[in-house]
Amino acid sequence: MNTHVRIGSVENRYALTRLATKARADGTKLFRDRAGRYFASSANEPGTLHFLTGYSCDCRGFMTHQRCKHHSALMAALGWLERDPEPEPPAMSTPITSICSECRGQGQVSGTISTGSTTWRYGSVCCPDCDGSGENTVVLEVA
Repeated sequence: MNTHVRIGSVENRYALTRLATKARADGTKLFRDRAGRYFASSANEPGTLHFLTGYSCDCRGFMTHQRCKHHSALMAALGWLERDPEPEPPAMSTPITSICSECRGQGQVSGTISTGSTTWRYGSVCCPDCDGSGENTVVLEVA
């Protein structure tokens, strides 16, 4: 049976992950009794065990904020919480290369230049659109 707990916003996931990390640093221990119930040790009150479920903890922190390091540690131990969420990647630029439409990929063009009554015919010259590469590059911003 797979259990999925809705964690909610990105900010909430970071808060829960931060609390689970704090629980590890504080030495919070998780226990499971024979009936399958979960308990966590208290760093603030040595000798105290807090009762946990997949949805709650009986400590003051959870009662006040609806999250605590005990509950976050249980969620992490059960695999319900990302261990170290990656930050959102920055937007990336993706270059797309296509064949130049002016020179059709040849890198050179030929044609005529007209000024008034005079027309000059020229042979192959470097394509002004692609600078002779035969390709055009467009950069797309990927969000």
